[in-house]
Amino acid sequence: MIKEYTGTIFLQRVICSFSTLIFSAWPMLLALFADGGKMPILKLVKVFTEDITLDMNDLLSIMAFFAILILLIMITGWIFDVSSNLFLKILVVIGCICGIPNTIISLLLFIGGGFLIVPAAILAIYLTYWYFKGGADYPMEQKPNIILKIKS
Repeated sequence: MIKEYTGTIFLQRVICSFSTLIFSAWPMLLALFADGGKMPILKLVKVFTEDITLDMNDLLSIMAFFAILILLIMITGWIFDVSSNLFLKILVVIGCICGIPNTIISLLLFIGGGFLIVPAAILAIYLTYWYFKGGADYPMEQKPNIILKIKS
């Protein structure tokens, strides 16, 4: 049986991803922006521009920011059925490096609702598998060969 990317698959992916984000991402986003509304990436910029150091909480919030951003990129590629390439695989690895410590800490310490992060973690694991498998595996339609005869 040949798989095809249809409108129903698109709609299922949109509903699955947005319901997961609505259920799981709000504690992560709340934890990220609860520190006086400061963006974690701005702390990283201040390290290079000013003479400050990052503590462990700042480092974890920067990693969580990158993990959420890469998860959104992965979800967008999955919804629109993008085939995987080297750039996306590198992003997935960076997302795993940033997301795994935050997920473990969140589950162990029940930060941000604890188990509310489980659906996003399951979706991230599936998307990691999907991207490393090669992404879109639907067959491309072959276009008919056009043969032109030139009369001389």
